[in-house]
Amino acid sequence: MVDRYRALILISSVLLPVLAALPVSARGPREPAEQAVEAIQLTASRLTDGAAPLQIDGKVTDEAWLAVEPYTTFTQTDPIEGEPATERTEVRVVFDRANLYIGVICFDSEPGKIVVSQSRRDADLTETDAIIIVLDTFNDNQNAFVFGTNPLGIEYDGQVSGEGQTSAVASSTAGTSGSQRGTIGSLNLNWDGDWRVKSSITERGWETEIAIPFKTLRYATGSNRTWGFNIKRNIRRKNEQVYMSSVGRGFDIYRVSSAAKLNGLDLPPRRDLKLTPYVLGSVNKDYTVVTDQVVRKVNPFKDRNVGLDVKWGVRPNLTADFTVNTDFAQVEADEEQVNLTRFDLFFPEKRPFFLENASVFQFGAPQQVDLFFSRRIGLSATGSSGVPIDIFGGARLSGKVGGYNIGMLDTQTDSAFDERTGSLLTSANNFGVVRVQREVGRSSFGAIFVNRDGTGTASGRDDYNRAYGVDAALQVTTNSKLFAYLAATSSPASRGGTDHSERVFYNFVNNLWQVSGGYSQVGDNFNPEVGYLPRRGYRRPEFRAFFTPQPKQWPWIRRISPHISYNAYYGIDDGLVQTSMGHFHFFEIDPRQGGRFGSFFERYQDRPAANFTVFNAGGKTVVIPPGLYTWYQLSHEYLSDPSAVVGTTLRWRHGGFYDGDFDAYETSFNWRAGTRFLGTLGYTRQNIYLQYGAFHTDLMPLKVSYAFTALASVQALVQYNNQSSLLSSNIRVALLYRSGTGLFFVYNDRRDTSDFNPYETLGRSFVVKYTRIGAF
Repeated sequence: MVDRYRALILISSVLLPVLAALPVSARGPREPAEQAVEAIQLTASRLTDGAAPLQIDGKVTDEAWLAVEPYTTFTQTDPIEGEPATERTEVRVVFDRANLYIGVICFDSEPGKIVVSQSRRDADLTETDAIIIVLDTFNDNQNAFVFGTNPLGIEYDGQVSGEGQTSAVASSTAGTSGSQRGTIGSLNLNWDGDWRVKSSITERGWETEIAIPFKTLRYATGSNRTWGFNIKRNIRRKNEQVYMSSVGRGFDIYRVSSAAKLNGLDLPPRRDLKLTPYVLGSVNKDYTVVTDQVVRKVNPFKDRNVGLDVKWGVRPNLTADFTVNTDFAQVEADEEQVNLTRFDLFFPEKRPFFLENASVFQFGAPQQVDLFFSRRIGLSATGSSGVPIDIFGGARLSGKVGGYNIGMLDTQTDSAFDERTGSLLTSANNFGVVRVQREVGRSSFGAIFVNRDGTGTASGRDDYNRAYGVDAALQVTTNSKLFAYLAATSSPASRGGTDHSERVFYNFVNNLWQVSGGYSQVGDNFNPEVGYLPRRGYRRPEFRAFFTPQPKQWPWIRRISPHISYNAYYGIDDGLVQTSMGHFHFFEIDPRQGGRFGSFFERYQDRPAANFTVFNAGGKTVVIPPGLYTWYQLSHEYLSDPSAVVGTTLRWRHGGFYDGDFDAYETSFNWRAGTRFLGTLGYTRQNIYLQYGAFHTDLMPLKVSYAFTALASVQALVQYNNQSSLLSSNIRVALLYRSGTGLFFVYNDRRDTSDFNPYETLGRSFVVKYTRIGAF
């Protein structure tokens, strides 16, 4: 009961002052009062019913375009903030009853030097000439749809919520690999919309035409509506980023409150329906099965290899999704990681059904305390990547009702058995999530409920787990935000102890500084089974500070970024340090053309309470005994210009490791041949010398991609990891049609290298999957 009262006190101390501090007028989607600069105003032109239709061919030359006065004033954020763009950009926006059309001409004084480094859907747009567009369709200064492309006309899309900020750090780079597919946060690059784009390189530069159906978006219907609207252009050979509506250097295109205003939109009501059926054929062989086992198959669709996804636009601002016999055969393989810690590693979600609108369900501290982590659905806890579990089906409802963002999800999984032993891995389960957020100006307040109920014959009456919490994201000033949450769990397995978690986190960003700090606590019985929680029973202070000046006296330097960070875990009962890490980056220099180099120093502490197996492979086992260990490491790194045809990464770390010595060498070699081929070969070697034994780890990934067109590509990922004694291959051929659907060929191969015999095959599979979207 004491813990319950403490929880209520914390809610009151965090949320009540926040509510009291809100202005009475902040009741809807209004421009924040602290934004002194008046927003740029644009007007969309309506195409008359009798007008000639626009030809989406990548050339902004149709009469409908020429009849519109373009917007041309773009301003640099980098390299010289506030200066006019060095190349002219023209933007035109028109619409009809069904679509929004955006035409952009990126004039270039040297068209032959335009950089194109990516040519497949959703590829990184950082190291290529590109544009990225945000559409704040509710004009709420927080949330937006994202659309981007480059001179080859690739499709790049996503969703942003809370201006791209989470309680980790504010997002600062649009289109970067840091926003990788599957990570949890307020920037969701995994949303795939149904839209069209064509681009071309011409004598005046490069230009693009984009057609976005209104049924792809969510919005409030009516006449003469206003949306937030902004465009970022990347002129890569100059490493220059320019904006239609200026954004501070500490932020990026996802700062929705800095967007211009697009007026004059007449938005129709809609009730659209999209059906995406699939058919699949596969051949699988597991060579580790040495005996015939009878494995129960309960899923009635399993042997039919067919399934269906349905998207229903219940209202223009509310979407329902349904899935039957969910399949993820085309999903990219997990990238191998080396784990020298006592805790589970984080592997991101990559399955499309769970990725769309994922930011709606995000709650907690990303990758530290996630109350809902969708990889717990349809994947067992066995192994780093988990064993796939059949999903009968699921439903999801998400969107905006009034001033509330809502998300509801329900899925049902099958039982899973170990084919080698016939033993039960997991019983059938039903998973449910309800998430509600209330937006007030640029702040938000929310609650979440997560439930797992065992539904299989092996489940008892008490086979359940529930998690619930409340959170707030308060915009304290123009550049600072305060995040707070309180969460609790309940299940029959938790008896006594502390079963709640709380956190307060403050983040400040401006042109020179990025400073954040917070305090979190996780009870020793806090148990979100459908979440991600690598450890429990701790109190954790954290701090991070970046200083990012741009010295004008050194023209070859883009930016210097010295920074420090510190976090520590203290036992919730004894107050002793469990783990701590201090990071001190003496200097980090970004050259003008891209890349970076620098040196940093780190201090580590760890206190294992029991024997800790740090390595167990190749017949060697190394165990670290209990105790408090402190060690230091010095690191140097160099990353060349990533837009160059040939690039490299070099890192070297040297110092201690527990009570021994440590050396690590990391290299990668990147090669871009033309506009269609990308290859990366990496190698990381870690040499560890301890009193209890010496060992080394090797991790070697090879990534290759070739794009035949913007919608047809082949990708290969081959990985060797001596810690798991595994050589794995994943080869994917994607022939896309619309919105990420099409024909997929996937080959997987796993080989055991523990006996230095690469022909010891553990398993292989070949899958052909065809999926097609149909709109009604």
